[in-house]
Amino acid sequence: NPYIQDYSDVFTNPAYALKYSHLLYSDIGYSFTSYSAAGQYVGVTLGFDTIAVGIAVGKREGPMFAEYNTYPGSPTFAFSDYMTGRANSYAGNIGEPNTPVQIFGAYRLKSFIVGAAFYRSGWSRTDDGTGTLGIQQKMESSQGQTGVKLGALIELNPNVTLDGAILFRINSSTIDFSDADTNATVSAGKYDANGNEIGFNARAFIKLNEKMDVVPMTRFAYFGYEPLITTTPAPVSPVLDKPNKYGKIEYEIGAAINSKFSGGWATVGFSVQSSKLTNDVTTQPGGSGTPLQTTKNSVTWLDFPKISIGTEFELLSWLTGRLGYFKRLSTRKTVTEPPASGTGTTEIIGTELAYVPNLGMSSLNQQLSLGIGLKLSRLAIDGYVGERFLAAGPYIISGNAQDMFGVLSMSVKL
Repeated sequence: NPYIQDYSDVFTNPAYALKYSHLLYSDIGYSFTSYSAAGQYVGVTLGFDTIAVGIAVGKREGPMFAEYNTYPGSPTFAFSDYMTGRANSYAGNIGEPNTPVQIFGAYRLKSFIVGAAFYRSGWSRTDDGTGTLGIQQKMESSQGQTGVKLGALIELNPNVTLDGAILFRINSSTIDFSDADTNATVSAGKYDANGNEIGFNARAFIKLNEKMDVVPMTRFAYFGYEPLITTTPAPVSPVLDKPNKYGKIEYEIGAAINSKFSGGWATVGFSVQSSKLTNDVTTQPGGSGTPLQTTKNSVTWLDFPKISIGTEFELLSWLTGRLGYFKRLSTRKTVTEPPASGTGTTEIIGTELAYVPNLGMSSLNQQLSLGIGLKLSRLAIDGYVGERFLAAGPYIISGNAQDMFGVLSMSVKL
């Protein structure tokens, strides 16, 4: 929920490393089929008066990972925010980056906190006459992510706090192929793509009274890349070495009311969100050496309203209950703009965005969620109750194996 503060906010704004210092936290597991142990992470923050440092290992972010693919399965847009998929269609043996690492730092300057984070992950493979390659062939493949985040928490006065952060990250895919056979049609080839990410998010927590806050929020994200494919010997000019140009632009603006009551709190938020995927496809209908033609494709979702409701309430001194509701009503616009000699098409239809990023569930499966929190001294365990468990019940009642939790996480105050 974007309208409440939580220790996981350190992944978008590193200044939170000081606000949630002396904390060990981890995702214990998921039951979603699109996740695996590779999606779990562990992190720790340590505070020293006005300074905090931290590290997190395993938190997957960005377009190298399948869970961030907004349009899986589409022949036109499946690679617009999933670089690994595009590289795989070229070489067929690309792996997602391993064990991403983030290093955080935060520092308090009177009424505000500044923070910075460094992000890095990578993967590489070398096949030399092995696998699907011939004995005289060699292929080197690699993927990497390098990025920085800068953030701040600013207390303007006792009733107003600002929260803002920016992200810049470079995602790169490289594949080098060579064939020592002098009779080979292609003696060498290279695939090279650099995907640049830029992100911004900001919130304000405005206290109206002791029991109610207003939280306006906005965010923006851009991602784009253009794979370059070169071969030796080079084809006749003009060369079709950039067949696709991909991109994604997303923005959201909204606000929520957060209210406190005896033993808990509740939040109700509404926003408007736009997500646009693009794929410019360049072809060479006449074959090598003939003119190039580019067709521009885009699909845009406009979500209005996007509704986020959540509440937390104390059941026992050590047990907390949670209830959430999420829904977005969308209009999808698909546009095709062929070369000058062609006729474009536009389709606009009311729909539901079929994927909720980072959760791996469809919007229909995520309308209503239940959760519980256990607090035992310094240890807290939080669970999102699995949809299948709610629908069919535990095994001893239903006779079907069900997952109790969709997401299970823990934190320890050090």
